[in-house]
Amino acid sequence: MDKDIIQVILEKEPSVKNPILIEGFPGIGLVGNIASQYIVNELKMTYLGAMSSKFFPPLAVLLGGVVNMPVRIYEDASKGIVILTADVPVHPLASYDIGREIVSWAESINVREVVCLAGITVMSDQHRVFGAASKKELLDRIKEMTEVFELGTITGITGSIMNECRIRNIPAICLLGETASAEPDPRAAMATVETLNKIYGLGVSTAKLAEQAEQIEVQMAQLAQQLRAAQPEEQQAQMPKEFPMYG
Repeated sequence: MDKDIIQVILEKEPSVKNPILIEGFPGIGLVGNIASQYIVNELKMTYLGAMSSKFFPPLAVLLGGVVNMPVRIYEDASKGIVILTADVPVHPLASYDIGREIVSWAESINVREVVCLAGITVMSDQHRVFGAASKKELLDRIKEMTEVFELGTITGITGSIMNECRIRNIPAICLLGETASAEPDPRAAMATVETLNKIYGLGVSTAKLAEQAEQIEVQMAQLAQQLRAAQPEEQQAQMPKEFPMYG
């Protein structure tokens, strides 16, 4: 792993052998971020450590008044999962390198499968979940539980991770929660968690997420504003004014 690009700072080594790695970075509707952090909270997952990079925005995240790094790693040994959840986006120019190093770390802990959570903008309010996979046999496994994402692109860090998994022959699926805008959408995240339950039998209740939807929308909108303010002016100028359609 190239420590000039990313550092993994572990307080505990993962105890799960051959885990499923679930990744949730902010993107369209903050679906990956909301869904992954909700699973961590609901399952009361064990904190393992964090990832740090000069390519991440310079900020600390407060959780219950305690400072946390913005990209964190958790595990649930009973479910056989490790979750990488992030409160900061990755700039498009850094996505390739960061994605490659995340997959290198995934290889180092012998993951058996990678799951990327993201959003997709579709002009409807059905909150469907679209699925894509690095291999046809994986797609066959999930096609009855998702809308197959037949044609399009997955951009940003999620696209980079999926590409790298394909190159390294690591089984990977991407679940894209349908949302009508780039605004935080906990209902799309809820549908994505429910799809994860169907595929992996996680048994994560989404009742609290449904109850807290409006509150989460406000909190995530505030976090998005803080992230924009934390970006240097030159990076803000390079960033697209609108989010890409997928990612």
